Amino acid sequence: MRLQDSIVLCIGGSNATMRGVATAISAAGAQIIITDPSTKNAQHIAEELGCIGEQADIAEEVGVRRLFKHTGSITHLLIMIDPIGYSNIFDMPFDGASLFMDRKLWVIYRCILHAHPVLCSHGSITLITSEYDQWTTYDVAQTHLASVSVDALVQATATSLAPIRCNVIRPGFVDSVLWDFFAAEEREVLRQHEQAQTLTGTLVSPQDIGTVAVALMTASAVTGVVIPVDGGKHLKPDSSVPSISEVVSIFICCIYDTSCGQYEYRLPYKYMIHNPI
Repeated sequence: MRLQDSIVLCIGGSNATMRGVATAISAAGAQIIITDPSTKNAQHIAEELGCIGEQADIAEEVGVRRLFKHTGSITHLLIMIDPIGYSNIFDMPFDGASLFMDRKLWVIYRCILHAHPVLCSHGSITLITSEYDQWTTYDVAQTHLASVSVDALVQATATSLAPIRCNVIRPGFVDSVLWDFFAAEEREVLRQHEQAQTLTGTLVSPQDIGTVAVALMTASAVTGVVIPVDGGKHLKPDSSVPSISEVVSIFICCIYDTSCGQYEYRLPYKYMIHNPI
């Protein structure tokens, strides 16, 4: 099976990882449709990659329905939803905690539900998650819970939608411009530590993830599996230890502020992001 003449819909925004993945898929001969909540970003990525850019707010049912109605038939679906933040199970009220499932599991579920009628029977669904489904600590418990639920959804989807295939790519630390907000010295400390945790002595690139995505889309006998792309980190004895919070303490703590109805994402190196609910 080849990707020539295939149409691949990539959902999850125009970040560095998605751009690298989309580039690898395009190089394999597929036509790419990539979505972003921002019309401007969607247009920019379309121009950069020579693909089709679609504005889509997948957080809402109407946005997902509109997206699949507009795109029409597709061969493969690729979804990457980043964690919305990190938190202890008991750090926030239920309405806040439910956002972790709403923005992760149920967003993906909704996309799969609406994709099914327009997805080719010989096609596939590929989800890009994170290593948070492999380990948990008290400060990433909500994210772990949502990530593990996605793994279960993949198996349910693979059995329910067969012969359409469904698989997961589970990257480790991705070496990309995502970390450029750190000072060069801090970024290098992080990179060296992550590199030391792998068996291969290499860091994961967006292109690595794209290569595996192409393989899963073209391997007609592979379905219902989780593929780690982490340089063998999952095989090391200490791989269950969350490296980011352990070494440079840059994990994001999600704290609910009842006075303003916001989640405050805290980065110790004086980087603050405020996202309204």
